[in-house]
Formats: sequence, structure tokens, C-alpha cells
Amino acid sequence: MARPHSVDTCLAELEANPDDDRVRERAALALTRAGRDLEACALLEDLVNLTAHDGPTLPCVCRRCLDPAISSAEAEDVRFVRRFVVHRGRVLFYWAPEALADDRGLLEGIRRRLGRRLARALDRRSA
Repeated sequence: MARPHSVDTCLAELEANPDDDRVRERAALALTRAGRDLEACALLEDLVNLTAHDGPTLPCVCRRCLDPAISSAEAEDVRFVRRFVVHRGRVLFYWAPEALADDRGLLEGIRRRLGRRLARALDRRSA
């Protein structure tokens, strides 16, 4: 696994590239890993939250329900952590088992699927 970026480095990069989704995602993830969840969510709050309302097993992370202070939860004896993907000015929050939360394949798989769904939705709108 690649070494996580430092918070200061990521925030400086975001300041230089405020419209870059990947940079915003890296900065928010660095803040999350540093336990600075309120700041991480603040970096993402202006994006469109695509997460559907859900529950009751894990706390809902839709725009209305998202509680930045709740970054982990337990269900059926499994610990989950909140993660997110940023793409095209949108954010999708999700819960991942703690053991898989920082798996690059999981993150990229979610990003690819989100990208395909957004592309289809945008194609339908322009047709």
C-alpha cells in the first residue's frame, strides 16, 4: 500500500488546486486518517452528496443525516469506518469494514462504478 500523504502536504496541494477532485479526496482522506473528521467533512460539504438515505444497521451518511463526528461504527461484531470517493464535484460516502477501508482496489472499484453511473446519467440528460 502506498504511504499516506501528510495532512499539510495535501492541504497545500488543495490550496493550489481547489477544483481537482482527486486532490480534494486525498486531503480529506489525510484529515480522516489523522482523526480530523470534522475538517475532512468540511472539505467535502460543498460537493453534491450522492449517498442515498439508508439505515438502520449503520449510521446513515446521506447529506441530511451525515454526522461528521461519527467516523466508525460496529454492526454484527464487525467494525466499519466511513470512507468516501470524490468524482466530478460529487461525493459518495460509504461504510467499509475496517480491515478493508484503505484497500486501494476497493476505493478504485467504487470510483470506477461511480464514474460509469455518472457518465450514463449525464449522457441521458444531454440526449
